[in-house]
Amino acid sequence: MAENLQKNTFQIGEIAKFFDIPASTLRYWEEMGVLRPEKDPENHYREYEIEDLMNISDIIFYKKLGLPLKNIRQMESTSPDEHYQLFEEKLADLKEEEKALQQRMEKLHHHMEAIQTLRDLRKNPYQETDIDTDCIVSFDFIEREKLLRYIENPYLYSRVQHSSDMKKEQRGITIEPSEESEMDPSQIIWKNTGHRYIAFLMKEEISDGFPNDLMEHLEKIQEKYQTGAVISRFLIEAREDRKIYDFYKTYVEIV
Repeated sequence: MAENLQKNTFQIGEIAKFFDIPASTLRYWEEMGVLRPEKDPENHYREYEIEDLMNISDIIFYKKLGLPLKNIRQMESTSPDEHYQLFEEKLADLKEEEKALQQRMEKLHHHMEAIQTLRDLRKNPYQETDIDTDCIVSFDFIEREKLLRYIENPYLYSRVQHSSDMKKEQRGITIEPSEESEMDPSQIIWKNTGHRYIAFLMKEEISDGFPNDLMEHLEKIQEKYQTGAVISRFLIEAREDRKIYDFYKTYVEIV
């Protein structure tokens, strides 16, 4: 088409190829009133002129800015101040989108870090370590605020047990130390006392009875250590060996 710019008119196929956009898009823009090509009075085919090329270029420019067609249709009759206000509003929208995108990226990083933790625990089980939380409070799935925290970061979900009575288990969610003063003391189910822990990967099958390998790991640790609290922090739900498991990073307190 570039070789034929001396032509007075162009067919829709030529325009679509030149701008690398579907002919259906050009037809839609016409339906929405942002593009108004003339039609041959004899065969009723669309005939695009040089002026239409500029119009299409402007439409593509504004589309790349994220403006909807309803705004693009009115651009010619919009004053400079109204242009500025429109662009200012769009910029504010983009900043909100950027913020939401950043939050989504952080969640993806959390998820990837959980998978890397799983890999590390498989490679180096039973390492002595500090626990990575200071306070865990009770968590019931009907508690909306805590459920929203879980949605933001599933690794906050924890299960609290004690090696002296493993049948007793409490569901909890970890909180920041600064939040502890805001909590009802009766909700606190575990606090860090500064002891060291042994960490390993625990997996629990998603099936009747939810069988897991926690006791197997605990008995192995108890061959060498006296143990106290057992904290299991959720990592990921995934398939392994044709079964579905919840994987946890489990900490066993050394006392």
